[in-house]
Amino acid sequence: MPPPPEGMSVRDVAVRLGVPAATLRTWERRYGLVPSGRSAGGHRRYSEEDVGRLAVVARLVADGMSPQLAVAAVRADPHVSPLSLGRAQEQISGDLVSVLLAAAGRGDTEAMRRHVTRAVTQRGVTRAWDEVFVPLLQAVGDRWRDPAFGIAGEHLTTEVITTALRAATARATLRTRGSADSDILLAAAEEEQHSLPIAALEAALAEAGLACRSLGGRVPSPSMVDELVRSRPRVAFVWASMRRPDPALLLSLQEAAASPVLVLIGGPGWSKVIEPPPRRGVEIERVTDLPAAVDRILVAVHAGRGGSINGDLDG
Repeated sequence: MPPPPEGMSVRDVAVRLGVPAATLRTWERRYGLVPSGRSAGGHRRYSEEDVGRLAVVARLVADGMSPQLAVAAVRADPHVSPLSLGRAQEQISGDLVSVLLAAAGRGDTEAMRRHVTRAVTQRGVTRAWDEVFVPLLQAVGDRWRDPAFGIAGEHLTTEVITTALRAATARATLRTRGSADSDILLAAAEEEQHSLPIAALEAALAEAGLACRSLGGRVPSPSMVDELVRSRPRVAFVWASMRRPDPALLLSLQEAAASPVLVLIGGPGWSKVIEPPPRRGVEIERVTDLPAAVDRILVAVHAGRGGSINGDLDG
């Protein structure tokens, strides 16, 4: 039922949000969450926008955040306040990004660790990456030139997320038992300084029950080729965000591979590189995001255990 033209009462809002009316009055008194209207008799009246802001605060408080920080997060960016409760999950993600961005700016490592760890635990690696970490990293990329934020804020954010992803990988050890880490090789292109997506993919694969061998960032092309020859993986993933990966690397991998392998390339650095056609049982494909990479690797590894990588490759 739509709210009356003059707005909703404190009692109506409390019922709608599942929050005691006394709590709403406390938030008004302590944090200034004042309703935007009054009835003809002077009673509090909340608009839909008011209720949306309160919904975000209530959900963040239920997630373990203090009311003071929850209110501050909502006020930091008006765009994260929902206009309806139906989009609450999207708004919570946006609000969490605002909280993490503010924490990075003031160097609050403990707050960042707490919220990043909770995001991974509650959402899983893939959802936490897509819904929280990618938007956060994009926002950090827009702010690192700000003296009030700086490169230190960028490095702190990256370090906290990396630590949480490594912990998620370690927790998934039981799931990966029986999975050969030599089946999957992960690496970042030569001179590539941003290897966080490699850590995210390793953690997401571990959650899916697949162990892998990660070489991390800035892997020289000859070393990557040598490792491909030595470990004979079923799948190799190469990340590049910088727009100058060595396109000859792909041809070198095809030439050197001693067995069929699916080479996946990910990241904006490959945007102007044309994948060479399959050759000598080596196929090169582009993946656009973390879920696509995980799904493609799962399919390739399970198919490979049956005797081939893709079924349509030459042996």
